[in-house]
Amino acid sequence: MFNSEHYLRLTAALVAAAMLGGLIANPGAGKDYARQAAALNPEATPVALRACDRGATALKAPFAPIGDILSVSPLGEATAPGEQLPAPAIRLNTRKGKTAFERRRTAALAPAKADIVAIERRTLRDAEGGAVRETWSVRLAVCDSVIVGYDDLDEIEPALLARAGGLASFHEIGAPDHLAAKTMIRVRQGEKIGVADGFDVFLEDRNATPAPLERPERYASDAYVEGTAISAPPAVLEAIASDASRLKCPLDYLPSSMAAEWKSKLGDAWGMRRAKGENACRTALVDVPGAAQGAWFTDASHNGRTSKVSAIALAPDTIDPDRLIFALHGRVRSLNADMIGLNPMLEEARDEAARDFLTFDLGDGRINAPFDKVRAGQTYCYEGLRANFVGPRINGVILLAIEAGDTAPLMRIEARGDVMRCIDLAEPWSFTGAETTFYR
Repeated sequence: MFNSEHYLRLTAALVAAAMLGGLIANPGAGKDYARQAAALNPEATPVALRACDRGATALKAPFAPIGDILSVSPLGEATAPGEQLPAPAIRLNTRKGKTAFERRRTAALAPAKADIVAIERRTLRDAEGGAVRETWSVRLAVCDSVIVGYDDLDEIEPALLARAGGLASFHEIGAPDHLAAKTMIRVRQGEKIGVADGFDVFLEDRNATPAPLERPERYASDAYVEGTAISAPPAVLEAIASDASRLKCPLDYLPSSMAAEWKSKLGDAWGMRRAKGENACRTALVDVPGAAQGAWFTDASHNGRTSKVSAIALAPDTIDPDRLIFALHGRVRSLNADMIGLNPMLEEARDEAARDFLTFDLGDGRINAPFDKVRAGQTYCYEGLRANFVGPRINGVILLAIEAGDTAPLMRIEARGDVMRCIDLAEPWSFTGAETTFYR
């Protein structure tokens, strides 16, 4: 019996095969062939090449079983370019595990039908070089313009790794401890991607208007390890790259009812501080031109993602806007363990606190001024500091000043342990020569 639908499908498959042959002969025609193939057989087209549905949310399902999640922490205030994650991003903190000191392990789930376009593996080592743990990252394309990233997974599904060709298909990204592979693995909505006792989520919307960054070239994503030999092909580097200026809050891309449930969990890592204000998912790290708020770099010109250049971040707390954060990452030399309000015998804890981010309450005038109000030509002082949100007090103050340069501004920061209050500093406030300089 003649089956017109069967022959239509067969014809479409043959034409698609012919296009594939043409693509091999002429790689530059890939986009045109993809569009034509999609028109003939949409289901055969990679999700990563399909246009996003207009008027519909890009994500359809949760990132993990919500019953396993204690809180969702915005990471924008404590990260900067070159750090663990570009901002904005969120951390899914799981509930208590078998003991009070353990986190529950949960499944990382595909938030929509998607293509896994890249997988990364990092090996973390101790001071002696021994492997401590492995972490996995995946990037899922839910359409041609929206990419969802999962970072800090403890495990990835073995079947997915096998479909990627195993570790033999991975390439070194500057060092053996960082491997990556470009993939095209279809996953179903809700399919298990991996397992973790908490993981990070970020979302890049390539159709979004870029964030207003004072030095957008600083956020280029194609120079992860400048100055280091890279064996990975350009296609792999492109697959793991992201445009920090187009990163958006992942919760805003969920269906409204689902988004409301997840936003209700916004808070700190242990669920003790809940987010305040209407814009609870405000994770974007915005450089304020002419002010201190945003990212500052340890090098005057190079990209913050390189191996030799890193960054600090100054921003309001995403949970409580009346609390500000110095995410200094241990890069202010004058801030040392001697200034940490802990017993000197707790040497390791004091060193760790000195490298942590600092928080303090919003002030007025030149004392504890909001970072977006700091202007060049003035010296500002910050007091009442503590390590992270609940850590030890800092026995001292921090001086900060911006200087307008010929090409780009620079900022000086110095920790002073000789006073506890800014008012006790002799006027005019000035640096002693122990300050650290950062650049825009």
